[in-house]
Amino acid sequence: MSVNELVDAVLVLSVRTFSDRIAHMQAELARHRVDFEFIFDFDAGAIPAPLIERIFAPSDLQLTHQSLVLKHIRSWQLTVERGWRRVLVLEDDAVLTRNFESAFAQAMREADALAGPYLIYLGCGDNRYLQGAKRSAHMLLPGGALPATDSLVFNCEAAEQRLAYLTSYKITRPADWLIREVDAAVGIPHYWLRSPIVEQGSMNGLFASVLDDKRKARGRWYSWLRYRWHKFRQNALGGRTVESNQIADGSS
Repeated sequence: MSVNELVDAVLVLSVRTFSDRIAHMQAELARHRVDFEFIFDFDAGAIPAPLIERIFAPSDLQLTHQSLVLKHIRSWQLTVERGWRRVLVLEDDAVLTRNFESAFAQAMREADALAGPYLIYLGCGDNRYLQGAKRSAHMLLPGGALPATDSLVFNCEAAEQRLAYLTSYKITRPADWLIREVDAAVGIPHYWLRSPIVEQGSMNGLFASVLDDKRKARGRWYSWLRYRWHKFRQNALGGRTVESNQIADGSS
């Protein structure tokens, strides 16, 4: 089955002025024959001040972080408003593996057996993997909270519970921390894949980061080299594996 037959919608979070990332995602998803919709709402320079005051509590979040948070929230709102059963959300630096379609189909077949709300993370964050993943007979591995928000699948029940929680909660966290904490509070389990099928272009050096000050200062070549060293170390030595509770308590 095609990706679009396995989810009700594919949403890509981007910024209207990010022409390179927009072109990248158009080509990347065309390569895998995926129809999708961009979410351009809440670009950093177009967020009304009263909305920021209503949604966010005072914190050190930059406007770019608040923008991404609001784009993720918009994906939850659209899921509920349009009655979608299950949605794939990608950020605009997602790089899909060659076997994305077949591996995604296997993961969604296993997700069909899940009861209640859930989130499935398709990536590996900054080259982090769950311990024992390769020995698993299943594609979905329970227990790992997500380390990043580059590639997520969630169902309508998860979107509803998050939105309900935010009616009495003001945000002080970036998108990954926010989803991690909200889902823990309302009881939405997270799953990783046995073998990740998405990388982050802002992690692997394809794009300069727009959110991480350290990576912005170090530059793309540093990210390119660092990412590939960690990937080699993971494949050759089994490094950078984490237990699910290490992700959940923020030590990632």
